[in-house]
Amino acid sequence: MTDSEREEFVYDLENHFLTNVSKPGIFAMAIDRISDMLLKKSDEELLAIAPSCLLKVPQKKKDKRNKAKPKGF
Repeated sequence: MTDSEREEFVYDLENHFLTNVSKPGIFAMAIDRISDMLLKKSDEELLAIAPSCLLKVPQKKKDKRNKAKPKGF
């Protein structure tokens, strides 16, 4: 199989598989694919492309937040 034939065959297979998948399933596949791509990037690259609303919570704040004991029964 030549490269172009292989590429066309793979495209046809993708279309066939995706026609049988629900929209939430397609969304889950897209999330998985993006996760794979982002895991290959360095920490600096991730911080550079991250929006400003996504901040890493320092461990001190996490510790303070989890010390509250639940009240109830």
